[in-house]
Amino acid sequence: MLGLQIKAFSLLLVVLLIVDAAAFQGQYRTIVGEKLASIVSAVTPSSWNAPKGGRDWSSPGAPHR
Repeated sequence: MLGLQIKAFSLLLVVLLIVDAAAFQGQYRTIVGEKLASIVSAVTPSSWNAPKGGRDWSSPGAPHR
């Protein structure tokens, strides 16, 4: 009897996870896509030597880059 209850609960959990993933598919894609993009952009060598924008704080009187 306990084994049947465990199987039924597992099946219910899987169904709820599938419904949840289908309902919020766009949000999941956005969150996962942002995380993957930030990891990939940090790992790619092209971003290591890219010119940086913004203020050069080593010389405060200098104009923005």
